[in-house]
Amino acid sequence: MVNGCKKENTNTQVKQTVVGDESEAITAHILAFKERMAYYHENPNLKSGGQLYSASEAVMELESLLNFIFCYTDNQYNKREYVTSEIIMPLDDVEKINDPKLMEVYYDRVIDTIQVLMGRVNYSNLILLLVDLDISGMDSNGDAIVSIGVVVGNRQNISPAPSQAPGWWYGNEGGDCQHDYFGQLDATMVLTDEITALQFPAPPPGKVRIVIELFGLDPLLPWNYFLVNPEYRDNFEDSKLFYAEDIYGTITDNTCCLTTYTEMTFYVSQYNQLIQTAEEANNLDFTRCVIEDYSVYNQAGDYSKIWHTLRIYLGHVTLVDIFEKEDILYY
Repeated sequence: MVNGCKKENTNTQVKQTVVGDESEAITAHILAFKERMAYYHENPNLKSGGQLYSASEAVMELESLLNFIFCYTDNQYNKREYVTSEIIMPLDDVEKINDPKLMEVYYDRVIDTIQVLMGRVNYSNLILLLVDLDISGMDSNGDAIVSIGVVVGNRQNISPAPSQAPGWWYGNEGGDCQHDYFGQLDATMVLTDEITALQFPAPPPGKVRIVIELFGLDPLLPWNYFLVNPEYRDNFEDSKLFYAEDIYGTITDNTCCLTTYTEMTFYVSQYNQLIQTAEEANNLDFTRCVIEDYSVYNQAGDYSKIWHTLRIYLGHVTLVDIFEKEDILYY
């Protein structure tokens, strides 16, 4: 969570946040970007000016700002769902986008798309938990295709329970991060339950889900899905699948703890995206998944590497009507 910002001076055109404390640099950067977007929103006739961004830089700025402003990571919720869509981000001849154009994308497209995505989720008390923006490709005009994913929850005041613990141990049936065991749960088991609940919401009244499993894919390995280059890895959300190695930093208890409101939400989203990709590639439905933990130790007996694998099972899933027993013609 980022907070504690202080606005100290502005220029006559685009307001710039200045923060002396280096610990607030991230907040200052996000707020400076927010103020530039607000300036160009208030001056729609300005078609040039500001900074230039590559598509990946623009997506990073937008995602940071959207999560900073709109997402509630410290609220309790009893269920959540991940939904996605795509938009086009217009780029110039050198594959850049400036602040005025980015403002149009930010206000008129991304936010509208997020609102539409939230409208698809039938929760009584909607809350936006996470915005996930990615560049999924380029169109025939050379513009970027931006994938918009949002995690939407149902806000509810619920009693403290194991699922609301501050975080879960990565594996080895390690319980939560305080080592309270709750029936030998760990992050792999909690993630499996979360994904299953996401993939298989309660069927409509009068329906039952029929699952026919056909086969399982080879386990997905985290080093095939790194999100950052080696020089930037720090054992925190470096891969779509949980992964940590001591060459990127000492593996401590904090590394092994997947926090409930940040990392667990991140990995539910990433694992679910991998499942959706597998469904589309094989034209089949998700039936179940198995998330397993692995570890390697050094000579001192400490962790040198820990990770998750994801094995996805596919088949056919259909909803069928439930009939009363006396309707024997339907058997």
